[in-house]
Amino acid sequence: RQLKLKAAYDELDLARQNLDIIIETVPSALFLLDKNLRVLAYNAQATKLLDLVPKQLCGADLLELLGCDSITPQDFQRGIANRSITLERGRKKYTFSLSVQPTGSQEYVVQLERLSALHRRVNNIMGNDAHFSFADIIGNSSAMWEALHMAQIAAQNDANVFLTGESGTGKELFAQAIHNASARRDGPFIAVNCGALPKSLIEAELFGYESGSFTGAKREGCAGKFELANGGTIFLDEIGDMPFDVQVTLLRVLQNREIRRIGASKTVHIDVRIITATNQNLEELVAQHAFREDLFYRLNVIPITVPPLRDRREDTAVLATQFLCRLNKKYSAHKQFSRAALSALQDYSWPGNVRELRNVIERMFVIVADDVITERHVCDILGVGTASIFAGARHESALTEQFWDNSLQAATERFQRAYLARVLRACGGNVREAARKVGLGRSGLYKKLDRLGMMEKSHWRDPESPPPQKMPPGL
Repeated sequence: RQLKLKAAYDELDLARQNLDIIIETVPSALFLLDKNLRVLAYNAQATKLLDLVPKQLCGADLLELLGCDSITPQDFQRGIANRSITLERGRKKYTFSLSVQPTGSQEYVVQLERLSALHRRVNNIMGNDAHFSFADIIGNSSAMWEALHMAQIAAQNDANVFLTGESGTGKELFAQAIHNASARRDGPFIAVNCGALPKSLIEAELFGYESGSFTGAKREGCAGKFELANGGTIFLDEIGDMPFDVQVTLLRVLQNREIRRIGASKTVHIDVRIITATNQNLEELVAQHAFREDLFYRLNVIPITVPPLRDRREDTAVLATQFLCRLNKKYSAHKQFSRAALSALQDYSWPGNVRELRNVIERMFVIVADDVITERHVCDILGVGTASIFAGARHESALTEQFWDNSLQAATERFQRAYLARVLRACGGNVREAARKVGLGRSGLYKKLDRLGMMEKSHWRDPESPPPQKMPPGL
């Protein structure tokens, strides 16, 4: 009997040790409470999370330890699922997720976890991370190099970044590259399209809400995008579409680095890097009182202009070849472009920018049965004729022939004069805006205008006028 009793005790002791091992490997703090909400048992993570010694925990009233007035004994009886609470330890505030499960024997199992750790797991599951780096950005043009240079500078600090550019130029690609090159690369990357969110729900999506804040709200509340991005980067695309009243809340977040959920009485501190992007002219929206001027200046700390594809035509062939190589690798094919096809692609204006180019290349890959994609294939799929594609080039050539010099340099300069004149007229003579559109600095544009003999505004109004000629000696 003694041997059987000892064997039973040994088996019970082994089961207890195994249970302790399981409990201690749980990453969150666990408590077992009696009916009076006093601590009966706990794991080692509980002492670390609350920064208390074991004698302070054993037999203590958990509600007093938490010091949270928003939770009552009745909440414990009903059970709690992922309730957000804030604890103060000295001068610091910590946000936790609290869950309570009644056992049915007048005891309660409590789980307490740092909200930041919970958000990291959620982001890992949801795939909230950046996939692209600067190595994935293809471009050898001067306009693209200038944008990349500014982006690499932005990655070295936490200042707000403001990306501008037409739709399809790759603004989110730049945002992900900045995040992955920064000190926040291990944190989450949350992308939010402000234009796609319903105006009635955008504030709840961005800043979260407490239980019962509005009809249809989840009983346990919900964290917003800013909370999920804590420790990382939030990318607000189409910022120009953000409602005016939400802009006020965003300005307060930028100033205080604190958010308040809808229906909450306390604020939550956040550590988030903010990158915004738009294809609209926010300065015009500010002038029309559709966008807050103070918010615009808060966001526009490091402005980066992503150039459209038509302003960096030399990159078109490289991008097209890269897209085709990826498709060849994916489908084990061996297709390639002819030289004339690459020239046709390079001379097209691409109103949809890189996004349109990628889609067109994929369409060519699927439709064209031959291994060589020719100029005719390009013209047929783009829906234009060869004459249409090269009409601009022939027009410039015809204009050049009117003058005294038919050299390639003269033809190039003639094209540049006509192009810059059109841009300057479109910008109303604003040199700064024109320099941004052509991908040059202001001083760089002035140098080019001086070299082309276009410093006089009369040449901006009349692109067909010839460059000023030097008077021959003796005349």
